[in-house]
Amino acid sequence: MSTVKLGTLVADPGLAVGTAADPWECLASGAADLPGDHAAVAAALAVSRTGVRPHRSSLAARVGLVNLGRAAGDPGLVLLLTPKGGARSANYRGTWVVWGLPRPSVNLFVGPALQGFASAAGATLDPGTALRMIGSRSFADMDVTIDVTVGHVLRPLVYRIYPDAPLHEVQGLMLRRGLATIPVVGKDHRLVGVIAASDVLSHVLPGSEVSAERRGLAARDIMRRAVLCVSEGESLVEASRSMIARQVSRLPVVRDGRLVGFLDRGTVLHAFADALVIR
Repeated sequence: MSTVKLGTLVADPGLAVGTAADPWECLASGAADLPGDHAAVAAALAVSRTGVRPHRSSLAARVGLVNLGRAAGDPGLVLLLTPKGGARSANYRGTWVVWGLPRPSVNLFVGPALQGFASAAGATLDPGTALRMIGSRSFADMDVTIDVTVGHVLRPLVYRIYPDAPLHEVQGLMLRRGLATIPVVGKDHRLVGVIAASDVLSHVLPGSEVSAERRGLAARDIMRRAVLCVSEGESLVEASRSMIARQVSRLPVVRDGRLVGFLDRGTVLHAFADALVIR
C-alpha cells in the first residue's frame, strides 16, 4: 500500500478540545477530552515515559503539528484544539497530532495537506469549523503517500544533451539555464553519461592542456560515463543512503534504463527533517 485516503487516518473521535494552552500538556496530563482508550492518549503516555518532549512544528500562524512516533501502532491523526491564551479564551489554537507515520510521508505529504486545510479554515479555527473540515469529502478523499519512493519526489527531466553536441553548446546551455550538471542521453533517452560544470571548465580555461583542442570536442569526449543511478521505484530511504555514501548532491533517476529525472539533496533533507518527528 503506497497511498491511503486522509480520512482513513483520522481516529475516532478525530477532534479533541483541551483546557491547557499547550497542546502537549493537554495530552500528557489528560486535560484533553479524549476517551482513555484513544490511541492518541496511549501514544502520549508512551512518549511522556521517555522523558523527551516531542518536537512541534508550525504549519500556519495558528496551527501546529506534533508527532508522537510509532508507539500507538496503526497510523492515525487527531486534531487537538486548545484555547489560545488560556482555558477561558474562545480563540482556539489547532494542533494536528500524528503517530505511526513514516518521516518522509509526514514531512512531504501530510504536513502540506494539513496546512492547506488550516489555511482554508480562516482566522478562526473553532471546534465546529474543524469538525466540518474533517467531515468534508475533500479532506477524506485526499491521497496521502505512505511508502515514499524516489518516483514520488523526483524532479522531472527538463534539460539534456546528446553525445555529439559540441562543447560550446554544452557550455552555452549550462550558462543560460544555470545548470551545475547536465545529463547526456542516447537513443530512447537512455543515460550514457553526465557532464558537470567542472568538466567543462577543465577544457575551456585559458592555458589548460586541452584548451587548444576544445573546438573539436563534443559531449561524449568530456562526459563521465560511470554514473550512479537510482530507479524511480526505489525506496527514498535507500536512495538517500546511496547519496550519503557517494557524497553526491544529485542522483539521476531511471525507468527501464531511460532517464526520467533527478533526486536532489534538498528534497532528501526536507523529507527527513527532524522538525516534525520524535526520535
